[in-house]
Amino acid sequence: MRASILIGAVAYGLIKYFAGGVCRCSTRLDDLVVVITGGNSGIGEALAFEIAKKGATIVLACRNVEKGGNTKLEILKSVKNYTGKIYVKHLDLCSIQSIVNFSEQLKSEFNEIFALVNCAGVFYHPQSLTQDGFEITLQTNYLGPFILTHHLLPLLQKSVHARIVNVASEAHRNVNVYDLKAVTQCQSEFRSHFVAYGVSKLALILFTKELAKKLSNTNILVNAVNPGNVETPIYRYFPPLSNPWLYALQWPIRIVVVKNPFQGCQTLLHALLTSNRSTGQYYSDCKLSLPSPIAGNDKIASEYYDLTLQIVAKYFNTESEC
Repeated sequence: MRASILIGAVAYGLIKYFAGGVCRCSTRLDDLVVVITGGNSGIGEALAFEIAKKGATIVLACRNVEKGGNTKLEILKSVKNYTGKIYVKHLDLCSIQSIVNFSEQLKSEFNEIFALVNCAGVFYHPQSLTQDGFEITLQTNYLGPFILTHHLLPLLQKSVHARIVNVASEAHRNVNVYDLKAVTQCQSEFRSHFVAYGVSKLALILFTKELAKKLSNTNILVNAVNPGNVETPIYRYFPPLSNPWLYALQWPIRIVVVKNPFQGCQTLLHALLTSNRSTGQYYSDCKLSLPSPIAGNDKIASEYYDLTLQIVAKYFNTESEC
């Protein structure tokens, strides 16, 4: 009997530990517009449910509009007394034209937006080039959000207080400056899936840091968030988890050490709701954390921002939008 109680207590403690922080903010978002990329599944979907409870008007930016429509219906069905509105709009981060079209549509329909959450991402995706000529992981996880964010800055600047939340990962610690520049400057060169993913997340944190500096005299806060290891469809290309038999073998461990989407969205929710006016920071488990030394380096952030502009500058005029 005592052994059973001890085992149960240890298991409960481990589950609580790996579940991470919980957002305790009571802030309401009534009448405020929040744009979530990848809002039809995983962490983005869970976040949409949570901010609906706060009264936000939500734009689900999805590549799969049908799934986005299903998410909308589920939110309307499950969130009682919801007073906001939900819009489902097509956005494919692998197409810069799609990003431009989406941004222009929002500018024509909304006077301002309170927040942009760059949540959509891919992991271990087969290496290939998008129609724009960029490696698919880099464009989906970094270049696409970079361009989208700049296009939506005019709407964010019209809000009294605005926030940009970039969903990063601890994987940014596993790559170096050489990897960062090599992956960015040569799109077709072979690289491991882990390096490609790590670089895209390091790039996103560096972008967060530099953009926050450029927007320091505005109403916009820009922060990066580490949601932790979360059970989402992002692993659909990863062999150890996409194989149902291998996944079944890992399941008893994963239910303890891996977060569910609700747990994974807590730090994103905190970054949206907290009264802390810090910007250019890295959040993990609902509190400020330190990224890798590379990600926290001002000089590298500035240089990499300029390098990114060289690659994508023809797609928008940053001087008129920053």
